[in-house]
Amino acid sequence: MTDWNAPAKLIERTDDGSDMSFEFEERGQGTLADLVRQVCGMGAHERARVVIDAGGQGTFNIGQILSMRNEDGFPGA
Repeated sequence: MTDWNAPAKLIERTDDGSDMSFEFEERGQGTLADLVRQVCGMGAHERARVVIDAGGQGTFNIGQILSMRNEDGFPGA
């Protein structure tokens, strides 16, 4: 079961680095639910390089994030 209140970080891949080594920057913090809502509200280009790191809940890529908003129990908008 997803803990929507888990503390999470929004992380974005930067253009620094190379094809083999990526650089990431933290772009925000909040609950997992808050960050899922935030990412789902972004345009496709803006969210293309983001992931959510929710510690013990896991790290979620954009495909997983977009599907999370449709999960039973997701605290809507």
